[in-house]
Amino acid sequence: MVRIKLDPEVMGLSSVMESISNVHVKDCFKDGEMVYFIVETGEMGRALGKAGLNVKRVQEELGKRVKVIEYNEDVERFVRNVIAPLNVERVVLQESVLILQDSNKKTKSLLIGRESKNLTLINRAVRRFFNVEVKVM
Repeated sequence: MVRIKLDPEVMGLSSVMESISNVHVKDCFKDGEMVYFIVETGEMGRALGKAGLNVKRVQEELGKRVKVIEYNEDVERFVRNVIAPLNVERVVLQESVLILQDSNKKTKSLLIGRESKNLTLINRAVRRFFNVEVKVM
């Protein structure tokens, strides 16, 4: 497991999410106008709230869009949680590389994103917990 460093801004963002939804935030990071919260296994429903109410309240409080990701100790399941709502046909772990395979070009393009932005975010989330690089094939 990789050691995570949190700065005061991230701690503040995490405390907003924790106080509104009453869940433990395992990790949090920002990317522009988006804030990503990684919550403990089994706490996704409570983090979202009834009809997404908790996420809406956090978005209003922070003035930023929010994505909640459920942590899982299995790297393959965690990556599937990170890329949700997208689904891929296969996830293959080879040494320290996790390969996402799908025959649909649209799914691949959404995973990679413009200028590899989405793939960079996926790798950023995964590397915070696992020593694995994610690639799309």
